[in-house]
Amino acid sequence: MKNIAKIAAAVLVTTLAALPSFAAPGSADFTRLVAIGDSYGAGYENGGIVAEHQNFSWPAVLARQVGYRICQPTDTATSNCFAQPTVSSPGIPSLLQLQDLSGTIIKLPGQGSPVMLNFARPYNNLSVPGANVTDVLTIKGNESQTSAAAFILRGLGTQVEQALAQHPTFVAIWIGGNDLLSAVAGGTPNNLTPVAQFKTSYETMLNAIATNAPNAGIVVGNLPNSPFAVPLVNTVPPFIVNPATRQPVLGPDGKPIYLVADLGGGLGFGQLPAGSFVLLSAAAKLRTGYGIPGALAQVPPFNALPDVGKPLSDADVLTPTEVAAIVARANEYNTVITTAASAKGIPVADIKSLFDSVVVSPTTGAGGLQVGPIRLTNAFVSGGFFGLDGVHLTDLGYILFANQYIKAINQGYGTEIPLASITQIFANNGAMFPSASSLPGDPFRITSEAAQQIPKVFQRPRKGRASSH
Repeated sequence: MKNIAKIAAAVLVTTLAALPSFAAPGSADFTRLVAIGDSYGAGYENGGIVAEHQNFSWPAVLARQVGYRICQPTDTATSNCFAQPTVSSPGIPSLLQLQDLSGTIIKLPGQGSPVMLNFARPYNNLSVPGANVTDVLTIKGNESQTSAAAFILRGLGTQVEQALAQHPTFVAIWIGGNDLLSAVAGGTPNNLTPVAQFKTSYETMLNAIATNAPNAGIVVGNLPNSPFAVPLVNTVPPFIVNPATRQPVLGPDGKPIYLVADLGGGLGFGQLPAGSFVLLSAAAKLRTGYGIPGALAQVPPFNALPDVGKPLSDADVLTPTEVAAIVARANEYNTVITTAASAKGIPVADIKSLFDSVVVSPTTGAGGLQVGPIRLTNAFVSGGFFGLDGVHLTDLGYILFANQYIKAINQGYGTEIPLASITQIFANNGAMFPSASSLPGDPFRITSEAAQQIPKVFQRPRKGRASSH
């Protein structure tokens, strides 16, 4: 660990010199850096995890910036590297792919496999797709072989237990996304973790690390609070669109005709109120006529669609009432995170502001984040920030995510870790990102198989339940 030790020593000197100004726990010693998290930490992208994108997980980007190289399958437990549970192509599950400029998104055939199962120590990056804040304290990877936790945690202990077993000198954490986004992906606030449970689990996690690794530095991150930020929510219009002209179908009042769905909360079936959202995962159903009132069943071009008259399910939509409940809970989660972190002097990476920065107003088109020559937005595919599953980030998005952590560490510990450059992703993605003008005018066509994969990424890694997230 000579290289890491040199960097850690230099960083530690800077930290010690700044101690009167900073109250963060432990020190910025990265000799044994470990990460706790969920699919974002795992580098989940385009519906799955695979080595080429795992290398741009936010923990991997952070690790490189403090002097690590990423472990390869040939490395051993004593190697000077940052270990991740690498998966071969085409990923687990197999990745979604934009097939051509017609906008068709497919699921790649086959499935990859873990290539570092025999790595003889816990991984530095312990992030488990699907994990929520309670899972990092309870899931050990021996609950179900169909869960990603099986090849990440390998029955060696929970994320917190395996992190502590490595005697960490620095712990980076982002957890809570699934406590929130499982409700978004499921179309119902019923999937939200109760605040009391979230608070107990989050505080227990931090207390366990602070008690058992008292000299370790720690950094955490807050959560985005707007469901509209993700393409899973903001891509599909909630009103009827003429499949031939791609324009809204207007009613007698000259306004768009909203789709019909189960409105949830015991309200039964009806037209969606203004301000509702239809999830991207329902795109394949919409193409067959779901959500279109039965009164249009004999009207061209809807008479060619077999499922006209069938309402969308509650899981396909978010009403304004449901959105308000999710936003309120997200704000409560963030209060828990900032309060728990503040009590221990732990810096908080501002992930919420990163997500806010890419949001574009649906009415004015204003917004977006300018990164060099690239304008990143929350648009599906063309925005460059989110991948093809509509929730997880691109390599570039994960780099910016990691930079929020680096900023928090630098501010909290008085260090000068350099921010990661976006130029490193060009080899992995090409030196060009799509723009709205280069993409087809028709909507993206998601195959039924690909659409079904999107909500599945939020299944939790628990016993008796398959999980791909």
